[in-house]
Amino acid sequence: MIHIACCSNEKLAPMFGVVVTSVGINVTSDDVMMYLLHNGLKDSTVKRLQKIADRYNVRLKFLEIDLEILKDCPTNTKFHYANVMTYARFLLPSMLPNLDKVIYLDCDLVVCNDLKSLWETDVNDMAVAMAPDLWYQDKVTLSRLGIDNGKYLNAGVIVMNLDYWRENDIRNKLLSFIAEKGSKLTYLDQDALNAVLQDERRQLPVKYNVTPYYFHRNLDNYPVEMHEEIREARIYPVVFHFLGPVKPWSLGCYLPGKELFMKYQKASGWRHFSIQKHALKRIIYSLFPIVKKKGWEDKTYIEGWNNFYSI
Repeated sequence: MIHIACCSNEKLAPMFGVVVTSVGINVTSDDVMMYLLHNGLKDSTVKRLQKIADRYNVRLKFLEIDLEILKDCPTNTKFHYANVMTYARFLLPSMLPNLDKVIYLDCDLVVCNDLKSLWETDVNDMAVAMAPDLWYQDKVTLSRLGIDNGKYLNAGVIVMNLDYWRENDIRNKLLSFIAEKGSKLTYLDQDALNAVLQDERRQLPVKYNVTPYYFHRNLDNYPVEMHEEIREARIYPVVFHFLGPVKPWSLGCYLPGKELFMKYQKASGWRHFSIQKHALKRIIYSLFPIVKKKGWEDKTYIEGWNNFYSI
C-alpha cells in the first residue's frame, strides 16, 4: 500500500481535490491510502472530497488536528498560502502512529506519473528525502540557515521516515529552531527542515518535484551537471509543483503546466475555483518576464498523461 498525506484548510480544499484526482488517475497501485490533516472542514466539503476519492478508487481518511502546538510559529504574509497550516506536516508522525513511512504532498501540485518509484525511495537512515530547490541554492540562503553542504531542498514533496522522526524527536527540534530563528525564516517550515535536517536528508531526483522555474529559457541558471536531469524532468515529470505566488488558477496566469492542472481540475468535478485577482502584488508579479508567457520556452503543451516539453 502507498500512503500519501496532505494538509489543507477550507480554502485549499478544491486544490486538494485536484491532487486526489491526479493520484487516482496516475498511481497504478491497487491500494492507495491518502490522509488529509485539516483544521476543520465543512461537512459539505468533506462529502465532496470523499466523492472524488471514491470515484478514483482512492481510500481517504480525514484527520482533524489541534493547531495549538503550532500557534506561535511565524507566518509570512508575502506568500499567499503561508499560514500556520504549513507547519501541520510536522504533526504527521504523531497523527499516523501506525505508519513508518509516508509521502507528503503540498496541495498546489498534480501527480502526473506513477508514484511507485518515489514510494520505494530508501530513507531507512534518514529523516526525509526531498528534491532540490535549485532556485534558492544561493550563498545568502545557505549562509542565513547555516547550511554547510550546499544543498537547499524543496518541502512540497517529502518522503518521510516517520519512525526516524519519532525516535529522534524531530518535531520538537524543528519547533525549537523555529522559536529561536523565526524572524530570520523566509520560507518557514521549508527553511527549518533544511537547516535542522541538513545531515539527515536524502536528495530526490528533480522529476519528483518539477516546478515552473525549471522551464526558464536559460539552463545556465542551474548547475551544468543538472542540465540533463532537468531536461528529462521537463518531459516526464512525476509531480508538477506550482510553487510561488502565481498559481494556475490566478488571474492572467501563463505558467507552464497550467493546462495540466486544468485537466485534472476538470476531471475532479470541482469546476469553479475562486480566481485570485484581488492582490495587487500578484498582478505586479505576473508582469515580470519569469511568469509572462514570452519568458518561458515557446512550446509547452500536454499530451496524454505527460507534460511534454519541446526542447
